[in-house]
Amino acid sequence: MARNEGHVFPSSDAESLRLEGQARLYGGVDVLSPFLAQGPGAVLDVGCGSGHFTRQVAGRLPRAAVVGLELDESRIAFARSRCGAPNLRYEQGDLRALPFEDGQFDLVYCRFVLVHDQDPLAALREMARVTRPAGRVVAYDMVHEGIWFSPPRPAFERLMRTTVGILRERGGEPNQGLHLASGMIRAGLAEVQARVIAHHALATERLFEAYRDNWIATVSSLAQALGTRFDDGLVDAARQELEEQSDDQFLVEITVLAHGRKRG
Repeated sequence: MARNEGHVFPSSDAESLRLEGQARLYGGVDVLSPFLAQGPGAVLDVGCGSGHFTRQVAGRLPRAAVVGLELDESRIAFARSRCGAPNLRYEQGDLRALPFEDGQFDLVYCRFVLVHDQDPLAALREMARVTRPAGRVVAYDMVHEGIWFSPPRPAFERLMRTTVGILRERGGEPNQGLHLASGMIRAGLAEVQARVIAHHALATERLFEAYRDNWIATVSSLAQALGTRFDDGLVDAARQELEEQSDDQFLVEITVLAHGRKRG
């Protein structure tokens, strides 16, 4: 299997570049800072995509062995083309059947990955399996029905509702961020904690433009992968709404970071 069946984005270098920009926009590697500060000696990035996070972690932890795992052949080829750190390597594999021995890593994390998976609990159990006793499992994910524009963007909202429906048809959970903590508890992790992260910006802030541009690029990617599932003219209407500029615009988005400790 070359890629996750639940994934709704195209497999291309252009999409990999969009994901790199998105990774920086949604907190970058700083969301992992408390866990990197513990000095893990072996780190696994599950579903590493373009490898942006993996490269950043390898740079922060030059003495650690850092591994990026990705199923999609195009993504892992892109990641390998940008790999320059001697402590970093990439491997191809499935997050529900990780190709590693038990207890191999001090820190195992995934970012915006479980939202596309048909069995996130199995993935979390695998992540816990390859984590050493007292090591940490971290997951960070979206709440796709937690995206709001004011004034409203009705075409964009309709496009997102259609995308959410397609994700669920394919077995994914668009609001996966809401379920990370309970999934970690069921996966047997201890000391599970979760943090809701609100991303927000007014049109008068430079950050708003970055969020807006990310959504414009996201709409284009969705159109490339799912164009036949959208009503005629919906993509153009959504893009036009996003491109409209006025100082009264406000955007709020919700993501969730959850983590737990491996027992033992």
